[in-house]
Amino acid sequence: MWSWRRRVSQRVDAWIARRNPPRPQLVLTQRNIYIMPSRVGIGFLAMLLGMLLLAINYQNNLIFGLCFWLFSLFLVTILHTFANLSGIRLRAGAAEPVFAGQQAHFHLHIDSGRRPRRLLQVGFRNHSVNTVELTTPHEKQELRLPYPADRRGLLSPARVYLRSDFPLGLLRCWSLPALDWQCVVYPEPKMLRPMVSSAAGSEGSDLNARMDSDEFSGFQRYRVGEPPRRIYWKAYAKGQGLISKHFDQARADELILSWDSLPDLTTEDRLSTLCAWALECDRRNLFYGLHLPAQKIPVANGHQHLSEVLRALALYQSPEGGTHV
Repeated sequence: MWSWRRRVSQRVDAWIARRNPPRPQLVLTQRNIYIMPSRVGIGFLAMLLGMLLLAINYQNNLIFGLCFWLFSLFLVTILHTFANLSGIRLRAGAAEPVFAGQQAHFHLHIDSGRRPRRLLQVGFRNHSVNTVELTTPHEKQELRLPYPADRRGLLSPARVYLRSDFPLGLLRCWSLPALDWQCVVYPEPKMLRPMVSSAAGSEGSDLNARMDSDEFSGFQRYRVGEPPRRIYWKAYAKGQGLISKHFDQARADELILSWDSLPDLTTEDRLSTLCAWALECDRRNLFYGLHLPAQKIPVANGHQHLSEVLRALALYQSPEGGTHV
């Protein structure tokens, strides 16, 4: 039974995917809105059928009138339930990078359009949902929808699930829009080996010893991107502006985090270890580079450099398997 239901669900999902491909923003219309009686609605229709049979059997005009009036109420409810979703504008927002094993958060921008919206439930399928009310026309809200980031790579989440049974709960109206979302998932940082560098003239040297050999060299004007902990706050308090402290690092211009320095680890463990090394270098204000089999990132430091290194690790494609997506 479960296998049959799974096959039907897969066929329906494939049909929806062909009908509504991913896009950055969209408007809910009759092309991407679906409506069916809810369980309460099915019970309501069964009750009407019983009333109709009773009215026919006893030729009771009062029961006939009540039955037809309730059925007309059901038909009007179809229009109101559909209108509660129709015309909503959705736009995919940014998704901040995360590490594998964490929760990614996708930003969804909702615009109510020309009418208020009541009791909307929004979320990813088989995940927690948010109840949203847009009480005025053209009201906008931004939602952060959580989604598990289990593996590194580019994460494209499942379709967003919007549903509503407003106003009477007799019908359920839903939509499965596909938004063009992607989130970069960095490898899970794991310090599986002590940090070593493949720098010229210091092949395989222990980075911990080199990190502690920094000597103060002087002050310079603060540059955007430098870590805040390097700012000389005493000078700032005296009104001298932002000044950063600089240190001489032993052979720091040749500090390289190399793929080849971890030959005994698997691909994913190598990436996790290199990720942990990069985070540690950034924490200690070191200048470092990254060498992967098909990519080399030159020596630098700062937040932008760390992001570039982590992104390269996240999107690394091994010859045998490619990235995890």
